[in-house]
Amino acid sequence: MLTLAYLSYDFPVLKLTDSIQKAMKAFHTHELTNIAVLDGKKYVGNITEELVANSQHPDGKLSELTAYFKDYSLEADEDLFASLPLFEKSQFKLIPVVNDAQEWQGYISLNTVGEAIALNGFNGQDGGVIYIPFHIQHDSFSLIARIIEENRGLITRSCMLRNSKDALGLPELMVQIQTEQFSGIIQGLERHGVIINKAYMFGKREAADNERFDLLMKFLNP
Repeated sequence: MLTLAYLSYDFPVLKLTDSIQKAMKAFHTHELTNIAVLDGKKYVGNITEELVANSQHPDGKLSELTAYFKDYSLEADEDLFASLPLFEKSQFKLIPVVNDAQEWQGYISLNTVGEAIALNGFNGQDGGVIYIPFHIQHDSFSLIARIIEENRGLITRSCMLRNSKDALGLPELMVQIQTEQFSGIIQGLERHGVIINKAYMFGKREAADNERFDLLMKFLNP
C-alpha cells in the first residue's frame, strides 16, 4: 500500500508569496487543521489556523512566518502505514506528500488512511501494527517472527520505513500482525529486548496497558 496510490488533490495549498489574509480565508472556507505551503513546486512546511490568527502582521506574507511552519510530510514511495505516527504527533487531518526532490505531490487525509486500513488491513480480524527501530547488528527479524508465531500471531505485512527522526539514522521495521493476543506479543518482544516505538491495535481491546495502545477509531474519528 504505497502512499502514492492514495493521494488526494481535494484540498488547497498556499504559496510563500500568498498573504496571511488569504490563508485565513482558506482555513475558514475549508475548515482544515493545516495547509501545505509551497515555494514554486517545493514543499516548505505546514501552517495552522492558530499560527496565522496570531500573526502580528495580518497584512503580511506567509514568507514572514517560515520559522513557525510545522514540518510534517511523507514521501510518496513510503508505506501508507508510515503516516500513522505523523497524524498522531501533529494532530493534523492532512499530511503533505512529497517526492525525492521535496516537491509537493498531494495530500494523504486521515479519513483515507482509516478507510484503507479498515478495508485492506485486517479484514475485520484482531491484530495490530508495531514499529520497531531496527539495528541490523542488534535485531533479528527471525527472532521477532518466532516470538510473534509463538504467541499465535500471523505476520500479514512487513516493511522497512525511513525514519528521519532517529538520531542514529536507523530505519523502522513495520510489522502488521493478525492475532487475538496482541498484548502478549508486545510483552514477549520486550522480554527479548526488542524496543517498540509504537503499537496500534485493531479489533477488540485486550486487558493490557491502555496507554500503550491506540485504537483504530482514534484515526477514523479524531
